[in-house]
Amino acid sequence: MQKRPTAADVAKLAGVSRATVSRAFSPSEYVAEETRAKIKEAAEALGFKRNALARALITQETDLVAVVSGKMTSMYDAHLFNALTHKLQENQKWGLLVHADEQDVGVLLGEALSYPVQAVILRSGNVEGGTIEQCKSLGVPLIVIGMADVDIAADFVCIDNQLGARMAVERLMKIGKRRIAYIGGDKRLYSEIARQEGFRKAMNEFQLDILDVQFGDFTFESGFEVGSKMLASPNRPDGVFCANDAMAVGLLAAAQQITGLSIPDDLAIIGFDDIPMASWPCFQVTTIRNPVMPTAEEVVRLLALRQSTPEAPSQVVQINPELVLRNSA
Repeated sequence: MQKRPTAADVAKLAGVSRATVSRAFSPSEYVAEETRAKIKEAAEALGFKRNALARALITQETDLVAVVSGKMTSMYDAHLFNALTHKLQENQKWGLLVHADEQDVGVLLGEALSYPVQAVILRSGNVEGGTIEQCKSLGVPLIVIGMADVDIAADFVCIDNQLGARMAVERLMKIGKRRIAYIGGDKRLYSEIARQEGFRKAMNEFQLDILDVQFGDFTFESGFEVGSKMLASPNRPDGVFCANDAMAVGLLAAAQQITGLSIPDDLAIIGFDDIPMASWPCFQVTTIRNPVMPTAEEVVRLLALRQSTPEAPSQVVQINPELVLRNSA
């Protein structure tokens, strides 16, 4: 395997010192334009790339951002991660991905914080106090996606879950549905708690009785299984709000394949998130959009704010949901 070219190799080819090479790749350092051009020409000929981590040891600064996420089996999380990494790279930031699946987030985050990261971006249903303390002790800003907890010293970017749930109930009522049920996900997660609360408040406000409440685990399979049981009831719903799109698609499949119900005449279905699959021609699920690009843009904005004004008060940014009308409601 060919050895990676070093700054010393560039210096030798360009006929300059190693220190001059370092200055040439730092825009703020003065180097004669003719010398800088000669160094860059030598670097290009050798295929030289600066070692960002080696530079960080000297400057104590990097463009690394730790991105901590749970299971990437969630289609929405994968969609969000794509938008987030795109926006980070647009701003010359590079994600250090920490995949906290079944392991303790605090332990893995501790490992990530051994690198000189500028900030931690945490996509999580809940945040432990120890995670906050780890970041605070090292002076590393923490930005949390998917929660809105004003009592924690961190920045938050979160969809207005309760408003989104209300919009779903309003839509079901508008098309004449009155026997309305709810399919939720993992009861421990912030998004589930907030969406269910918004659903219950809206049903109470519109003086409607909740026909049924069931829980899956945010997957297609659980939506299919729970939905099949719900639709087999003698008092089946004519409208269902699902806490995410994957379960809504599972319910839709159950309605079409097992019961043969007409959508949306016999059964209207509304999901949440607007993952790409919800718009596929075979599904066409009406949903509440949880927009990924505005979320990613707000995260990058908060990151820039923390770098320029670290003492600024913590912010809670709520992203506005949007009703996306398709064939299911």
